[in-house]
Amino acid sequence: MFGNIHQKFGYEFNDWLMSLHKKYGDMFEINLAGQRTIILCNTELIENMNITSTKTKYPIRFLVTEGFREYGINGTGIVNNVDLKSWKYNRQFFTQAMMTPSFNHQAVECTNKLWSEMESYWKNLGETHELDLIRWMHRFSNEMIFIISTGVKTNCVASYYYTLVPNNDLNEKEKEKIKESEDFIKSLEMLLRGAIYFFYFNRFMRHYVPFIRGKAISLLKNRDYLYEKIYKIIKERRTEIENTPLNQPLRHDMLTSFITANTPRDINVVRHGDTDADLLRPISDMEIFGNILDAMGGGTDTTANLFCFVAYYLGRYPEHFHLVV
Repeated sequence: MFGNIHQKFGYEFNDWLMSLHKKYGDMFEINLAGQRTIILCNTELIENMNITSTKTKYPIRFLVTEGFREYGINGTGIVNNVDLKSWKYNRQFFTQAMMTPSFNHQAVECTNKLWSEMESYWKNLGETHELDLIRWMHRFSNEMIFIISTGVKTNCVASYYYTLVPNNDLNEKEKEKIKESEDFIKSLEMLLRGAIYFFYFNRFMRHYVPFIRGKAISLLKNRDYLYEKIYKIIKERRTEIENTPLNQPLRHDMLTSFITANTPRDINVVRHGDTDADLLRPISDMEIFGNILDAMGGGTDTTANLFCFVAYYLGRYPEHFHLVV
């Protein structure tokens, strides 16, 4: 019932796996509440699994467990989707949205503008203030991906700045807006980190074991809060598009691209879709939600961590700085 999970206590999940790697080598097996899992720690062992070929021996790269079904991260978008037809359908919209020239132009423009805003906050804090780059970059990447995917500015960067400046002149309405932004990014972080909880604890443990049950309930409440926020944005944008005159152009963000795809108001000039009639239908709110969630989840941690790694290694090896300028 419990497997190896009792050995994890006292460790962060990644630290636990690293300790097992040191002890058992590049390949070892763990059992998480009845779920057999093989851990690979060498790129040579993983390369064959990531071949982009129809002849691959590993077509399913994401295991949908009953825990993930309860957590609500299965069968939507492209990251957690194991249904080939549904995956192809969603992937074509991702491709269309990102290959639109106006979308790419807006992404670059928004990134530069947001970076300038963040730099201004750093200057206000002063040279003696120690920057927590990880926290800053997580908020920067989250706000950036949210703007280009939904067209909505979450003010995550500003909200973090004001948490560092307690004596500010914000009114109650502005403070509430800042709090809402901070709650949103914390909710997204909690959703992503909580997924592993539903992977290594089985249904019995999540529903009946004290402490574990409480944590599971907390994660599900957080999921409901975040999902409701995203669905609200989708519905509001759909209403905006419906109320926009036909002769008035629509903005080019991922959400607008999804909503208008395969409709008379389609903003995707270049089509990259399949000729299959089933793949040429308009996309539903649930499918849009899955793709937006993928964009936020995939564009927040990875982008922020990449930047922090680059900054760290450039600081440690300044002689290579000219290679990235």
